[in-house]
Amino acid sequence: MTVYQSLATWLNDIFTDPDNGFPPTLMVIIDVELVPSLQQDFPGLHLQETGLFSNPNDQHAQMLGGQYRHTEFKTWYLVRRFGDWDDRVSAEAFLEKVRRAIQRTTLHGIFPRDGRRWRRIQVNGGMFPSTKSADNTSAVYQIPLKIEYVE
Repeated sequence: MTVYQSLATWLNDIFTDPDNGFPPTLMVIIDVELVPSLQQDFPGLHLQETGLFSNPNDQHAQMLGGQYRHTEFKTWYLVRRFGDWDDRVSAEAFLEKVRRAIQRTTLHGIFPRDGRRWRRIQVNGGMFPSTKSADNTSAVYQIPLKIEYVE
């Protein structure tokens, strides 16, 4: 399993864990250029549209035992409603809940189970709307992630 697949599965597990307080949601990894959302095509489903992309500034260092310590940076994009003040406040509250869920999950030592020794997954900066739809009803929010693991 690739790091990308492991991280995507782990993030989806955060949404499906009832302890995190999210509604039953299926996370759909799509091309974030597809705004407006899939909610219009599938109004009965709770879908969280998302994209996950690698950044070019990853670091890899060989350790004494021949293993490598990897520090990688990913950008996670989430599509949320943006039309009015209430939508924006709701999106900010949602993003805070996501950040807390990531912190709580890693504090409990719950990491992807893919054979790597995961050390850290964290939100590594501010979460903000990076692009908006043409009609201003939705925005793509950017969440920078820093991950560390040994293999």
